[in-house]
Amino acid sequence: MPQTGSADEITMRRHAARPHRVRGQHRASWAAELAPLVDGTQRRYTAVVGSAVAGASIVAMATAGGLPDGDPDPAASEAVADIAAHAEESARTGTGTAPRAGPAEAPDEAEPPGRAESKRLERHSPVAAQPAEIKWMPMLDDVTITSLFGPRWGRNHNGIDFSAPTGTPVYAAYSGTVEHAGWESGFGNLVIIDHGDGVETYYAHNSEIRVYEGQRVEAGAHISDAGNTGFSFGSHLHFEVHVDGEPVEPLGYLESAGLSLS
Repeated sequence: MPQTGSADEITMRRHAARPHRVRGQHRASWAAELAPLVDGTQRRYTAVVGSAVAGASIVAMATAGGLPDGDPDPAASEAVADIAAHAEESARTGTGTAPRAGPAEAPDEAEPPGRAESKRLERHSPVAAQPAEIKWMPMLDDVTITSLFGPRWGRNHNGIDFSAPTGTPVYAAYSGTVEHAGWESGFGNLVIIDHGDGVETYYAHNSEIRVYEGQRVEAGAHISDAGNTGFSFGSHLHFEVHVDGEPVEPLGYLESAGLSLS
């Protein structure tokens, strides 16, 4: 319906119907226009400060929990002050961000070079360490052969003889268990070592025996001292290798096992 009346009356009615919009050529009250913005800023300020204070409280409680009774930790107090200051600055500038609770935890003290890599390999390597391969070893420090395996004086000489003055240390040629340690007829003082798989070694004519029956010995262990006991014509070491109860030629057997005495 068209409006009737004077121009002044029409203008006044328009202003009364829209009091916060346009009054002639002037904007409405600044307080009314800015009220929504001010309300939003206050809410954001409240949220930022509240979050910062809550974070600072958590840091303070966590730090205090790890300290003994007494004065507060200066580092924790400084961290709380930094958080509060940053919260105030964020609210003023409108960024709405908060700092981290505190500095990153200091790394552990540096380990010596290669130590960390060694630990990593210990934890993750799928290969288990294996013991070193056992090898046959000479029975004497100085090996001098004086008599070989074979026929002698109408009978078979079942071993080899090594020159060795009385008291010379005699060593186990291979690891095993002492089967015999004592006097044995023409062998005199005899040591027999069982190496398993039917293999045995004999050490005869000793002046002293330094092991006992049932003892476990390793290759190179001092088992006796050379001598001139039993059926012997001078101090020496008589050495034999038996396989499945039968004597075999020692030099060939030892060479096939990786020990050459030639």
